[in-house]
Amino acid sequence: MSFPPPPYPPYPAPRPVPRRPLGAVFAVAAGLLLAVAVAVNGLLFFGMAFAGDSCGTSAGTARFCDDSGVWILVAMLGPWVALGVAVVTVVLGAVQVRRPWTFLAVGVLVYAAGPALALFTVFG
Repeated sequence: MSFPPPPYPPYPAPRPVPRRPLGAVFAVAAGLLLAVAVAVNGLLFFGMAFAGDSCGTSAGTARFCDDSGVWILVAMLGPWVALGVAVVTVVLGAVQVRRPWTFLAVGVLVYAAGPALALFTVFG
């Protein structure tokens, strides 16, 4: 005695599509943080263009006002380099490691080092 085969539907049941609402939230959060970082870098770049005016007075720092100009370049371009490294960190963390929120926090910390270095360079 054999049992009849179970009734199968004529087509396979559709798979549920995985929803990723957090992906959209991550994209919006990363975009907003990037916009804020670009605005901060623009303001710092504008401020650093005039920071050398205090050289030769008592307000200028010895590190920033040396004749080589290296620290002026560090102060002007450091935040942009830090932003680039932070963007690469976030993208690699989201795509390769698949831990976007963790690497977004790491990217924010990496970026914060750039403006901190610029402000430390100018104000000592």
